[in-house]
Amino acid sequence: MRKYTIGIISCILLLFCVSCTRNIPEGDIKDFVDKLNFETAYQNVSSGKSIVTATYYIDDVEDGKISTTTYFDKKDLKYHYITTDVTGSYFGTEAGQFAYHNQQILCYMLDNETASVYKKTDGELEDISYRPEDVNTSIHNFFYSELEAGYHRGGVYYGDYIVANCAKFYSCFSLNEDKSELTYKVNTSTHNSEGDEVVTMHNFTVNEFGMILTLSSKSIIIEKNIVIETTIACEYDIVFDKLGSL
Repeated sequence: MRKYTIGIISCILLLFCVSCTRNIPEGDIKDFVDKLNFETAYQNVSSGKSIVTATYYIDDVEDGKISTTTYFDKKDLKYHYITTDVTGSYFGTEAGQFAYHNQQILCYMLDNETASVYKKTDGELEDISYRPEDVNTSIHNFFYSELEAGYHRGGVYYGDYIVANCAKFYSCFSLNEDKSELTYKVNTSTHNSEGDEVVTMHNFTVNEFGMILTLSSKSIIIEKNIVIETTIACEYDIVFDKLGSL
């Protein structure tokens, strides 16, 4: 069974080929998309929380679940905290499984030059060290974990994906009434390497900076009655209590 982290959403997005060869029709959606830019998003989003959950069902019974909650704050001294809970068949020693039920990693800057870090796995503290740049990397990973030719992916910043694909899949995009949120919705049917039909129902909504607000993706392997459901829920520019240690 494959590990499902925030990076799996990048794989879901690859259901469609990236295409920049078409023009987005003039109108409100184009105006929204034309403003999307990673640097603008990173400058304007100073704190946030995400909850990413992947659940695996067999014959309508939950077989395994992973839930990852992340907090970050970069307004003053930088702070990042992530906790992951693993249950069912996602736990184990085989390839693709997790060797823990709960893992927490907390890192933050004590001052402009010193980083503090804690890692706890199933209740046991582990010795690790972080440099200040490692705290920066943790925060950047909230936004994206991969950067190739200016294309950011693997986090909750979806602006580059939208810019690259909006023209080709224009009919799948819509705006809310006040034009502050853009939604993408699509259903597909494909076949996996074993020839099984896989039906996927996928949708997400982003804010004006291209940051995910909500995401829901459900893939159903018809012949085997297997369902993989992934959800993301995010909040930005929030105030939360910060941990000093684990």
